[in-house]
Amino acid sequence: MNRRTLLLGTLAFAVLASLERGPAHADADDIAVIVHKSNGITSMNRAQLGAIFKAKSTQFPGGARATAVNLPLESPTRRTFDLAVLGLRPDEVERYWLDSKIRSGVGSPRSLPGPAAVARFVSADESSIGYVPTADVSDAVRVIARIRGGQVIAP
Repeated sequence: MNRRTLLLGTLAFAVLASLERGPAHADADDIAVIVHKSNGITSMNRAQLGAIFKAKSTQFPGGARATAVNLPLESPTRRTFDLAVLGLRPDEVERYWLDSKIRSGVGSPRSLPGPAAVARFVSADESSIGYVPTADVSDAVRVIARIRGGQVIAP
């Protein structure tokens, strides 16, 4: 078997495997942007999320205080979130926060060790906003946006 045949066969297998997973699997790959259950916000767009997660705003739409929490820089969920919401790749995120700290004294949002920690923090702090894989969403939080296919969409 030549190299091209092997490559085409591998590609065909990957396409068939992705089709087999179907649309229900797409939800499993989503990222949910979450707030405390008592938060009155029902939806936020990319610009609103970007302002909070870039520390340009410390308020939710409507004026309530917003405290953003992140996953660690090395987290694949964080990388996907940063690219979709902030429009920044991992190396750009680090430069952004270094520059922000130097220019304005404002550092990056607090990082928590994993999705379970983010979900617990958000469920305990009424001002918090974070993001987790959809599988880690509990009844103690409210989903206000989703990230699917690199795009911010309504919950």
